[in-house]
Amino acid sequence: MRLNKIILLLKRKTYFKIFLITLILYLLLSTYLVYYFFNGFYLFFNYQIAYYPYLNILFTLILSFLFGINLSLIIYRFKEIKKYNNESGTGIFTSALSLFSAGCPVCSFTILSFLIPGLSVTFSLAILPFKGLEIQLLGVILLLISIFVLTKENVCKIN
Repeated sequence: MRLNKIILLLKRKTYFKIFLITLILYLLLSTYLVYYFFNGFYLFFNYQIAYYPYLNILFTLILSFLFGINLSLIIYRFKEIKKYNNESGTGIFTSALSLFSAGCPVCSFTILSFLIPGLSVTFSLAILPFKGLEIQLLGVILLLISIFVLTKENVCKIN
């Protein structure tokens, strides 16, 4: 049911364009951040943990896909029920959080530390066992929760 709602939404030209543009911009941002913080792609692909670059690329592709779907659903949802004021902001929160997991986790924590000074989040990556891939996994989980919430039916049951 929820998957059908997503498919029907993406069949609409406007929402598919939003999805596609968001996906491409997210991938470009992620690629730029990896290139910038690793001083090129050579260091990224020759990282000390052999599986790190490939899992990072996989998570980035998943995050960009989910972020595009999420943004399309948010825009659709706001247009659908803009007359109601009691809608939760879960979709906006998780979309903003997933932006900070773009590219490599080191990049995302660096950006986050600029936004929230004094948090010292960049130093906490050293103690994580997978060097920050956990943050990207958290972003995937939060986006899936957001998509689940955004695709629920808007039916008010009268008792």
